[in-house]
Amino acid sequence: MKTIMLVTRDGPKRATSVAAKAASAFTDAGLTIVEGGTPDCFVAIGGDGTVLRAGAIAIDRDVPVCGINVGRVGYLAEYEAAEITDLAAALAADSYSLRQHSVLEVSSTDVTAYAINDVVIEKVVSQRIINVAVAINDRPLATYRTDGIVVATPLGSTAYSLSAGGPVVDPSVDAIILTPVAPHSLVTRPVVLTPDSEVSFTVTVDRPARINVDGQELTEVQPGGTARVRKSERTVSFVSLDRHPFPEAVREQFGLKHA
Repeated sequence: MKTIMLVTRDGPKRATSVAAKAASAFTDAGLTIVEGGTPDCFVAIGGDGTVLRAGAIAIDRDVPVCGINVGRVGYLAEYEAAEITDLAAALAADSYSLRQHSVLEVSSTDVTAYAINDVVIEKVVSQRIINVAVAINDRPLATYRTDGIVVATPLGSTAYSLSAGGPVVDPSVDAIILTPVAPHSLVTRPVVLTPDSEVSFTVTVDRPARINVDGQELTEVQPGGTARVRKSERTVSFVSLDRHPFPEAVREQFGLKHA
């Protein structure tokens, strides 16, 4: 690699300090920091939200991304500030690998977007649940009375899907995870789907639902309207130094103990 673009979390002083340290380390390693165009890599400095913001740009430009964690433990922000010098040296020497991860594509009416972590269809009015008919490859699955439904990638399985009771999935597994949020049923459980599945949602009551993509509002689906989610042909690539394998990353993120 020769050029790097930094994407920094706004606000926290520590993020600014770490960004300055990173810029210095990358420059010392012989890399060039750019502020426009298409770099060889996006480096996100912040938390997972910052990585998602950088990743959205990286998908459009078909370049890799990596994250330097600031503050609390990050899952997508894989590297700590203490690893910046090693990361800079590896990028400059091209001594890294790239891990490709699947991306979801959601479409509704005339809107299309891409999600690294998840697509969520949820209620708009906090006091009123939504009724959503879900089909897989145009075959009916169930109608959910729920606060929302999360469709996650394996990489995003440790985000909103997990908090709603979904499984933790190794990012190397190719799958789509469907997780209801606070469903009004005693038998509703998460569903793990094959990667070629297309999930469609139809709002079946007289109130709209909102679609969020990686935590950002995309659009609303009106009663009778439909949204579709499938695995995209696009992917997102993360720079890896092979230092944080899946079990270790999960253990560190959730503070699990190992005997």
